[in-house]
This record gives sequence, C-alpha cells and structure tokens, in this order.
Amino acid sequence: MNLVQAQKFIEKKDFGKALDIFLEIEKKDSNDEKVFFYLGLIYFELNNYKKCIFYYDKFLKKVPNSNSALYNLAIAKQFVGQTEEAKEIYNRLIKKNKKNIRAYYGLYVLDRTYLSDEKLNYLDQIKNEEKLSLYEKGIINFILSKKEKHKKNYKQELEYLKKFHSKIFKSNYTYNLTSQFYYNKIIINHFKKFQFIKKNNNNKIIEGLEPIFIIGLPRSGSTLIESILTSSVEKINTYGECHVVNMSVLDQIGPKIYKKNFNIDSFKFEINLNIISKKVLDRYFQFNKKNNYKFIDKSLENFFNVEIIKEIFPKAKFLHTYRKPLDSIMSIYQSMLSDLSWTHTFEDIFNYVDNYLKVLNYLKDKDYNIMDINLEKFTDNSEEMSKKIFDFCNLTWSKDILQFYERKDLFTKTLSFNQIRSKISKYNNEKYQPYFELLNDYKKKYDWLNN
Repeated sequence: MNLVQAQKFIEKKDFGKALDIFLEIEKKDSNDEKVFFYLGLIYFELNNYKKCIFYYDKFLKKVPNSNSALYNLAIAKQFVGQTEEAKEIYNRLIKKNKKNIRAYYGLYVLDRTYLSDEKLNYLDQIKNEEKLSLYEKGIINFILSKKEKHKKNYKQELEYLKKFHSKIFKSNYTYNLTSQFYYNKIIINHFKKFQFIKKNNNNKIIEGLEPIFIIGLPRSGSTLIESILTSSVEKINTYGECHVVNMSVLDQIGPKIYKKNFNIDSFKFEINLNIISKKVLDRYFQFNKKNNYKFIDKSLENFFNVEIIKEIFPKAKFLHTYRKPLDSIMSIYQSMLSDLSWTHTFEDIFNYVDNYLKVLNYLKDKDYNIMDINLEKFTDNSEEMSKKIFDFCNLTWSKDILQFYERKDLFTKTLSFNQIRSKISKYNNEKYQPYFELLNDYKKKYDWLNN
C-alpha cells in the first residue's frame, strides 16, 4: 500500500482504509509532512477532532504558511469551541491574502461582530471580480445578505441570497444535477416499493446493534437532540451527518441510474441486503471499531431510508425532529447548506419538503419506532420531553443532560455549533414573520402550508 492508494480511498470516502495506510506510512517515515496533513484530514472526517488538531499542528510546524492546513485547523477549532484560536487563524489568513473569502466566512460563522464594516464594505467592492471563483462569489453574497438582514432590509437580503444560491449551485453543477435527479425522480417514486434481495443475512453484530437515527429537515433541532442524547451516562457515540446509509444505497443503484442508457420506466429499486449490510457496518466502524451496540446517525435524509434501515437494523429507533414548515423553509434558505442540492431555490426546497411530508405520512401507518419531536414543544418543556426521548431510546435520564452545553467534549460540524453551547431558549414564533407574505404564492400549490 502507498500514498497514492490511500488518496484514492479518501476520494471514495473510505476513510478507515485510508487511515490504516497513512498510519503505516507514518511508522516507516515519521518526517513526511504530507502524511501529517492527510491524517489531520482523515481524523476530521472521522470526527476525532483531538487527533485532527494534533496532526495539523504537526504539519504546520514543517509547513507554517500552508493556507489549506491553517483553514482546516481553524474549522476544527471552531467545531470544538476554541473560538478565539479559530478567529486568530482566520485573521492570519486574511492578513496573508486579503481575498481569502473562506476566512471571512469563518469569521462570520464564529461571530457576526467579527466582520467589521470595513471588511463588509471591502467584500461588497470585490464581489464581482472575475478572479474569484463562483463559490467565493456565492459566499460574499451570503455574508452581505446577513448585513441586510441585520438592518431589516428583507427584500435586499433575499436578493443577495438568490445570488448566493445560484452561484453555489453552479459551482458544483454536475454533482447537484445528479443529486436532484436522485431525489426528484428516483427515491420519491420508489420509497414505497423497495425490493430486497435477502440471502444469508444472519449477522450477530447487526442483531446486537440498537442504532438511533435522527431524521427530518435541516434546522429542525436535530443537533440539540443529538447533544442531549450524547450527554447520557451511557456515553453513546454520534457519527453526525455521516450519510452512511445513503452512500451505501448509491453504491448499489448508482451504476444503474447514472448510466447513459438508463430507462427510468423499467428501473427496479433493488437492494441486496448482504452487500449493503457489510458496506454500512464497514462505514460505521470507521468511526469506532469498538462496535458499541448503541450509536447515533444524524443524517437527516434517512427518512427516505427508514425501510432499508429497518431491514438492516431491526432494533433501530428513529427520532423525527420538526418545526413549523414555513419556519423550516426560511431557515434552510437563509443557511449555508452548500452540499445539499435541493436548498438553493424556494421551488426546490418546497418540493423537497412536500416529498418529505409524503414519506412521513406513509411511514406513520407502519410500526417503525419513530418518535416525533416538535422543537417548539421541546423548548417549552425540555425536562418532560427529554425524559420521554430517553425512555424511547432506552437511555438513563438525569437532570444533568439538560446542562449539555457545559460539556467540554461537545463537538458538532453543523451550523448549530454555537447554539448548542448555550442554554435551551424558547422557540421564537415571530422570527420568520417578515418573510411569510413573500411566500404566499406557494400556498396555492401546497395544502400543508394552510394547516
């Protein structure tokens, strides 16, 4: 095994195999700085931030001016709550290169006040420069939208957001098109008719596992629930938004649906349980090789995969976090969710939400161990509802779990990394009120908006 093979495993998101190779290379040549960089990257993907930071620091001792390593280190530090250190790195990157747009975004994410009027005005001046990538131009428009929101210029905010979404979508155009094809043409037309190829699926490891899947829409309180669950005395691991099941499904059907002569009319959504079970376990065990019987997967799109998951993990439980649909839609549109192809126009967001509600209505008639968690009700009575959640998940409840924000090991890669370090606040019913009139036209198309 060599470095090139390990890099290929990273491209395939097979981080466990890549890790084994790089650790072996490190043993043989402990002075190769490239190995330190890749180990930092891999440990970040595997949610091991302590080792991620260790290896990036090690790399930067040899290559102190590496922009990519500094930026990755700043992200890792912000996710573990080391805000001041992350801020220092972002400012260092801007000092090195005044047009380091990602560093400006990093500062904004840490704290909106870190971006001075001078910095915001500078971004406004350069937002159309040809040398900037589409992604960088998108980020600038996103940041400027927040400036307008703060001033309550909501129409101008939405104009900037429209430009942001358009540029971000185009910056990864091919991937976004294939992703949209999967959600709009494949999964929504087959979620009721998966066909399972069952062979000798007697896997004792799987029989003993009781995974907890948090499902729903982004910005629905899922990170809050994840943080509370991982504060239990059982110390269960979370693999975050790892997308293990989705990737394993696409491993099987991708070669069929993305070939040139694909005929959607004759397509059958077939899943070989032996193959997918092995793929899923291998991917989960990248994160933790101890095979803990309980773990959390917060890949929200798994509401599409509930039936597949139950075939793999009969003891799986599902927590469905949700809030008012219009609140969800506005929050999604106002967020930097660049990896989600369906978040970049109101039309696509409404369509995705409509499909999500169709799937949930279908699942309600089946015994799949799904517990609904209304974010508004949870924030009103977090003690009573958290007790019910812990009882549902067979976890030990104590009052300490409501002080989750005091934990030093509270890490998350989501946009909520700042929010979960504060006490639970009451749901704000008025937050998105200024925008609702702008979305009135959608009420004619979607009945659930009028409920």
